Amino acid sequence: MKRRSKPARGMKRAALKLTSLLLFIAVVATACGGGGAGSSAEGGSGSGGTLSIAMSAANIPFPSTPPNQGYEGYRFVGNNIYDGLTRLDLDQDKTLPSPQPALAESWTMAPDLTTYTFKLRKDVKFHDGTDFNADAVIFQLDRLKDPEFEYYSQTDAANAASAVRYIDTWKKTDDYTVVMTTTQKYTWLQWDMLSVYYPSPAIVKQYGNQDYNQHATGTGPFTMTKYVDGEIMELTRNDSYWRGAAKLAKIVLYPQPEAASRLSMLQSGEVNWAEVPSPDAVAQLKTDGYQVFLGKYPHGIMPRFNMFREPFKDNLKLRQALNYALDREGTAALINEVGYPAKQWVYEGHPDYAPDNPGYSYDLAKAKQLLSEAGYGPGELKLNFGYTTGGSGNMFPDVMMQKLQADFKAIGVEVTLKPMEWTVLLSIGLDGLNSDKWDDIDVLWASPAAGMMPTLYNSAYMSKRPGGQPNATGLNDAKIDEYLTKASQQAEPADQHKYLQRMMDQTVDQAYFLFWMHDLNLRVMAPEITGYVHAQSWWVDFTTISVGEN
Repeated sequence: MKRRSKPARGMKRAALKLTSLLLFIAVVATACGGGGAGSSAEGGSGSGGTLSIAMSAANIPFPSTPPNQGYEGYRFVGNNIYDGLTRLDLDQDKTLPSPQPALAESWTMAPDLTTYTFKLRKDVKFHDGTDFNADAVIFQLDRLKDPEFEYYSQTDAANAASAVRYIDTWKKTDDYTVVMTTTQKYTWLQWDMLSVYYPSPAIVKQYGNQDYNQHATGTGPFTMTKYVDGEIMELTRNDSYWRGAAKLAKIVLYPQPEAASRLSMLQSGEVNWAEVPSPDAVAQLKTDGYQVFLGKYPHGIMPRFNMFREPFKDNLKLRQALNYALDREGTAALINEVGYPAKQWVYEGHPDYAPDNPGYSYDLAKAKQLLSEAGYGPGELKLNFGYTTGGSGNMFPDVMMQKLQADFKAIGVEVTLKPMEWTVLLSIGLDGLNSDKWDDIDVLWASPAAGMMPTLYNSAYMSKRPGGQPNATGLNDAKIDEYLTKASQQAEPADQHKYLQRMMDQTVDQAYFLFWMHDLNLRVMAPEITGYVHAQSWWVDFTTISVGEN
């Protein structure tokens, strides 16, 4: 099958439209051999070609700190334009990735478990040529934590709240040392630091928070050389990257929330990488010579109950009934086995999996019995289910929701499907009780990176969120708060997992979620893509990838 690359002359025309700063960056990158486009032949000596991706995101993620569009924003934009103090070892697929040194070449945690000292890497430059140092770290933490700071960003602060919620104080002790203290004993700050990105202070000051996204500038392996909201983003190799230049010359991102559209772009050659294309096409794609990747990793579809009010508040039997009503095997078959049934929030074999809890099987008789004990006869319960029609990491929501609707109807529960855009659904999940849309929703679709990082449990499980707001869906369980807090205060990972297993056990017993499907991370790529590692993570290391090179 013929596949074509984006013509280099088109990219040159687009570059002329950039601001003077981004034009300067693009010219520097080209002069260093990093500005080529298209195939590896177009990229010149040492070029790894252009990787063109059809994302499942509904829009190009804002290149802010952090990006939006969920973890797809972090994966494709955040981790390519920026670095954190720590990074995941995504260049291997044998184990769950864990934090490694990045902009911090080392860190220590004091015996009191509240004081962290980060030794910063020297000789790191932002894309604009300015120095990364302790002042840059303090500048960003001020932007996220200090409302009185001149460059405080209310938007970034809200989006980064979970990552900085336990930071109490922050200061530099010299140009390459930063000390942070936490609000309580806390041993996961190195995990939080994966998601705190550092923009160039000079660029923030020059353009302000409002216009920063058009001039996003970090220290990462790629520079942003084109950004058209809703259409396209181009990232060009940073030849001066502190870890060594990436192999790819460019990454081109296209937002395509519909699985069929992603498949069409791949088959036409418009892109050479497609996120979760239509599952029915997998066999044919293999026959046509495409690379098809599947594998267990921490991600799933785990809808959340509205427990601010009836019918789910204080009604365990109802929550259990709906879990027993789910035909998970049938859903897996419907999506061609690119996902598999979930017994718990994390998959069996994950270190936080509760080994003695069997979870929920498909049992219609038990579901009907529990529904009756919950106080509802056939046809008496009507639910509104809010779900996204597409967007980052959401598998195949339309067909899955139709199956769920039929499953619940089989026990006498009527479900009205309420489709919405991904960004709207995310806002409901963030706003919680304050959202005017939440009043009309009984169950809300959720697609968490379940178990990718221990810190990601906070927003879904804890009774209180940053700032003291209640859990976004009204979950309020003292045992879960206790187990999760104790896990975060253990120095040894084995002890952390022990408490997280107890938390998982309690979560399943109380049926706080619809434990539905685990994702198998379907990605399809053209045969000329090499160096890709299918890590056990939602994130990817793009620095190892080439197009058209062995």
